[in-house]
Amino acid sequence: MSRKRPLPPSVFCLALVLLAVPAASQSKAHSDQAESGANAEAGHLQIYAYSLRNKPAAEAMVLIRPLLSQRGTVELQPEGNTLVVRDSLAALGRIVPALRAYDRPPERLRVQILIVRAFSEPVAVPPARSLPPWLEDRLQGLLRWDHYQVLAEAGLDTREGEDLAHEVGELYGLSFRMGTLYQDERIKLHDFKIWRVTTVSPPGSGAPLLEATLNLWLDKPKVLGLANSESSDHALMVVLTCERLPRPSTSRVSPVVPEEGARRPPGGGL
Repeated sequence: MSRKRPLPPSVFCLALVLLAVPAASQSKAHSDQAESGANAEAGHLQIYAYSLRNKPAAEAMVLIRPLLSQRGTVELQPEGNTLVVRDSLAALGRIVPALRAYDRPPERLRVQILIVRAFSEPVAVPPARSLPPWLEDRLQGLLRWDHYQVLAEAGLDTREGEDLAHEVGELYGLSFRMGTLYQDERIKLHDFKIWRVTTVSPPGSGAPLLEATLNLWLDKPKVLGLANSESSDHALMVVLTCERLPRPSTSRVSPVVPEEGARRPPGGGL
């Protein structure tokens, strides 16, 4: 059986999240309307500076802006990883708890990666590794390809803010930087790149297939499809899933020490 040629760099890309995206939080306009009710603080803005210890202040801007009132502003001071917020007391009552909840120690996460070939006609040799049935059924209902074969897979344990580079199988490599996990269970993969590994390329480089910044929701697989065209009979697909890892236990069991004057058991042991 002749081997299919590898896919050239894609001229067509699709991306989908397989489960529903969580509903957006309360809109800024609605919160402003509730705040503008009859409070007596309309004249004065307060200044609050918060220096983040665990997370990039620049990424917290996305969290803070929807919580500002119409007159509120937020300024980034990168040298101190600090946000300076000017707003009413009512708005600061929303913003400060949100900042404190956001600035927690980095979460431990696992990113599961599947490199999948999708095709219209079944191949003569059954695939060595198939997709989970629920995932294959879901893809068949959403996409034009009927058959899927897993080419490579990897599970990467990481945490918020870390940079990763990894070869998946023998043919593909990828790299990205983990962003911050937001309260809606969403996280960004910054500078996500996937490339085809070649024998002449140095580690961490190769023929590029995709470069993008991706949004993932915890436990909701995201599928990226790369094909020559929308009518192509085959495609390369990347399935990404992110999940939270349990926090390591920090409890320690102290040895039992007999009280002074307590009787020892026979043999002199404790």
